[in-house]
Amino acid sequence: MEFKELIFKFRICYSFLPTKLLLKMAGKKVILPFYHTAIGGEINFVNHLYNAKSEREFEQDLDYLLKYFKPINIKTLVKIKSGEIKNPDPCFFLSFDDGLSKFYLFIAPLLLKYNVPATVFLNSDFVNNQALFYRYKVNLLIDKVLKIELTEKLQNEISKVIKTTKINKYDFIKWLKNCTHFNNFELDKIAILLKVSFKDFLVKEKPYLSSQQIKELITKGFTFGAHSCSHPRYDLIDFENQLCETKDSIHFVTKTFNLEQKLFSFPFSDVGVSKLFFKEMEKNNIYSFGTSGLKDENLDFHLQRIPMEYSSKYSAKTIIKGELFYYILKRFINRNKIKRN
Repeated sequence: MEFKELIFKFRICYSFLPTKLLLKMAGKKVILPFYHTAIGGEINFVNHLYNAKSEREFEQDLDYLLKYFKPINIKTLVKIKSGEIKNPDPCFFLSFDDGLSKFYLFIAPLLLKYNVPATVFLNSDFVNNQALFYRYKVNLLIDKVLKIELTEKLQNEISKVIKTTKINKYDFIKWLKNCTHFNNFELDKIAILLKVSFKDFLVKEKPYLSSQQIKELITKGFTFGAHSCSHPRYDLIDFENQLCETKDSIHFVTKTFNLEQKLFSFPFSDVGVSKLFFKEMEKNNIYSFGTSGLKDENLDFHLQRIPMEYSSKYSAKTIIKGELFYYILKRFINRNKIKRN
């Protein structure tokens, strides 16, 4: 469990402090919460990765955010960061990663009801359900393993695929959770052994937005950006691959949907990304977003967002007040700013 979650769990330390006071103490006017999805009914491809909120819980988050912050779109956010809009009222910019179809089905109607704009970041490889993110493959495999007996024969076959000695169910699940995009081949082989069809899942469940749904959402005022092609961890790929994943996904999103503004959110995080990479981003007029919570950046075109989904469920009130409280603590020891090599 990361330290930030401990702060949320022991929220008695800050829960009595009003949101407005915490904002004033932190000197913050703009927050950037982000989600991946909200669920209706049974969920079967993220439940072993993080606790997604129900529609009702997401609506409760909106109630809190709208009580203390004004919703803004990407154009207003850019004007605030450039100094064109000075001293704004407390506001929030909402975004969603991975381009999941639940946004179209459940989230967008709620946002339209509350008149809240949002930006969705898409993985170009996954639009129209052409492929599946390796972490969602992991989730489906864990789900299957928990429901079956891992026979000695299966254990031996799986051990051959992952090149290890005979593996039990507990160690296998641990291996799955530690997978990266480099393990896609092994995940596909294991899926065959466990009789899990990723292709059937994509056809039946349609976890990702279709081009038609995206175009419809654009007509309703929602904006879109890129989130890499295949959703790798950027700290595990070299500089050239970082650039390719970024530029290729942005080219796909802007050209396919006739968008002018180049927006990008880093998959996982921007850890391991160099100053040289960000110089390329600036040169190409790309506005980008990280996932480090409430932290200050020395780059005008790159902002950090606040994750709203964790291994346990926390309300927006707990997370936002916790982020503000944590930021104030970090500022005392000069740990509130991102430092890059």
